[in-house]
Amino acid sequence: MRDRSLLMLSPVTPRAVRYVKLGEGGMWESDCFARGVLRMGFGSDADRGFALCEARDWDGFAAMWREYGKAPGVATRFANETRHFVEDDGSILWITFSGQRLLWATLEPGSPLQRTHDGDSTARPVVGGWRDTDINGLPLIKGNLAGDLVSLAAYRGTSCSVPREDYVVRKVNGRRADEVEAAEIALSAMRDATLALIRSLQPDDFELLVDLLFTQSGWRRVGILGRTQKTLDLDLVLPSTGERAMVQVKSRTDSRELADYVAQLEVDGPHKRLFYAFHSGEALTADPRVNVLGPDRIADMTLDAGLMRWVMEKVG
Repeated sequence: MRDRSLLMLSPVTPRAVRYVKLGEGGMWESDCFARGVLRMGFGSDADRGFALCEARDWDGFAAMWREYGKAPGVATRFANETRHFVEDDGSILWITFSGQRLLWATLEPGSPLQRTHDGDSTARPVVGGWRDTDINGLPLIKGNLAGDLVSLAAYRGTSCSVPREDYVVRKVNGRRADEVEAAEIALSAMRDATLALIRSLQPDDFELLVDLLFTQSGWRRVGILGRTQKTLDLDLVLPSTGERAMVQVKSRTDSRELADYVAQLEVDGPHKRLFYAFHSGEALTADPRVNVLGPDRIADMTLDAGLMRWVMEKVG
């Protein structure tokens, strides 16, 4: 499923978007994903139901369910949901949820209705299989989707229309809303301005900023702020876990200077991590004990922590 998602895909332009539950409790999911099909029940595999589907006799299909004891409204809903599936010419975008993923597919245009011989469901093939990424290959995760869309996973029926179809299509096509694009541009400009201000801070003020960034994210400083040891500017503890970390703060640095500090780390010392924070230059290391907080990361952390005004006051 993921391998197919890595292929170059064209944007989808459906006339409608529908949510579908692949069997009660998702019992058909593995089959649908493995075979690249969409299955629909409502007795469409039974001899009578299949014949009515083939004849496109939806009044007769609803009448069948009324005979089976369903209320008129329910029988009509069964017929309508089956009709969307059977008559779809490939112009409907079908979505479903499996675990924490959203998956989507479109039906092969003109594909015949296939009997599954389970006495309930029929199937039709989908184009290229079910996909759990957008057309650019980025995963479609529940946590990144709007709540009204995710709430469809709790829908008790089989299939239904989708609120804000344009939102779903935009997500599948990997596009952002115009408002989000505008916000990204503004945020990028704010990030550049923040970094320029941070680079204007005095060394002691930059060290204090780094201290504030860590304390606001849950770390607690141990002892007095200052350069008490050669490799230690801040001595931190995370109260929730008891983890100890050291922070080295530099205004300007490079990879060679960072390597010197890494070489002085105690293998069995109390500090399990080193945060190396700086606002100018570039420093890289492959040591898993070291978290490099370079200019862009420091600017992002400052914005996220709401410390931009504090920086402005210090500089201005």
